[in-house]
Amino acid sequence: MYDYLIVGSGLFGAVFAHEAHKAGKSVLVIERRDHIGGNIYCEEKRVLMSISMGHIFSIRLIGMCGSM
Repeated sequence: MYDYLIVGSGLFGAVFAHEAHKAGKSVLVIERRDHIGGNIYCEEKRVLMSISMGHIFSIRLIGMCGSM
């Protein structure tokens, strides 16, 4: 039994789950993708690090991606 069921761990779902947990609520988050954050995520490609932020903008950095 959970206080909240959140479908999707996009920006809103992830923040809501975090804040609800901090407030002492039990939360279950269901996500179909293999990463959290929805359209905001990092992926490493050879020597490129691509940061995609959905429809807002995209940043491409040269060099290997370290931990963020």
